[in-house]
Amino acid sequence: MSRWSTATLITCACMVLGLLSGCHNSNQEQVEDRVIAFNANTNTLEARLVTPKKHQSQDAIVLLVHGDGAMDHSAQGYFEPIITTLTNKGYATMSWSKPGIGNSSGDWLAQTMPQRAEEVRSAIRYLRQNGYPNNPIGVLGFSQASWVLAELSNEPEIKFAALVGGAANWREQSQYTMWLRLIEEQKIHADDDGIWQEIAQLNELEYQLIKAGFDDYQGSDLHLHPFMAKPIQDEARFNFVRANIDSDVSRGFAHIHFPMLALFGDSDIRVDVQHSQQVFASTVGAADTLEQKVISNASHSLLKTDLPMRAALYLTADDFAPGALDTLVHWLDTHANDKTAQRL
Repeated sequence: MSRWSTATLITCACMVLGLLSGCHNSNQEQVEDRVIAFNANTNTLEARLVTPKKHQSQDAIVLLVHGDGAMDHSAQGYFEPIITTLTNKGYATMSWSKPGIGNSSGDWLAQTMPQRAEEVRSAIRYLRQNGYPNNPIGVLGFSQASWVLAELSNEPEIKFAALVGGAANWREQSQYTMWLRLIEEQKIHADDDGIWQEIAQLNELEYQLIKAGFDDYQGSDLHLHPFMAKPIQDEARFNFVRANIDSDVSRGFAHIHFPMLALFGDSDIRVDVQHSQQVFASTVGAADTLEQKVISNASHSLLKTDLPMRAALYLTADDFAPGALDTLVHWLDTHANDKTAQRL
């Protein structure tokens, strides 16, 4: 199975899982699984809070922060094996449906990264005011969530953070995905280093059009160039891109004060892993707080590169690349819980 067919399979899986309702942690006798709501910005967000029944004040709560797309609080099923794995290890989790998805009000396509970061702060406030005044709280973010985390680097309530497939810079990422697409379409060769200058020039022209606005963007003939993809047709999606296209982790990561884990798949076809690792290593303020690891035979989302057909219906922990979830849990065991409280 090719990487692209794997990506297609995951898309299908998400579509099918999105039709399923009432997904809950399989170990119901050991956890309390609640649907809640909290206010963030001007929206009311539907959320899911899963807490081990033996959860104590020194045990951590992990906030799951989405990447791109119209995601509900289960990430259309992707979060389910992650939540189960974490709650089985004693961690509580909280996730929420994006604005306009499920019972959440608002429109996620109208959001900026600072507004997404405010959702995380609002989730923390909810927990502090509703029975969890002292638990360590951290973030587990996916892909685009790296730019959300960059807006949270000075948040004192965040005690740890982990990223899966984190991107460093939106525009650099666009050039990388264009390069991959052109290879897939057999328009360029992977070893043609000289093509990068043309890719950069085309991306700069597109960037200027995006900044100019939807009408200028639609009226341009730039996308007739054989290297260019079809233009964005949906104006709401265009406006989301326009509002966030300058996203970059560098300034925010320079102020990170908490332990941070960055996990990547070696078969990622969405993020330039090498570029992200270089930027993360050079910008995280307290470099000794950063740990980075590339998981073998893993996709952008740390799933196996070859998945069974069953994965189109639902995902399990076995669908993650070997070592992916174990690495996450081991790191959390080392950095997430309040060891001072445990010794008392």
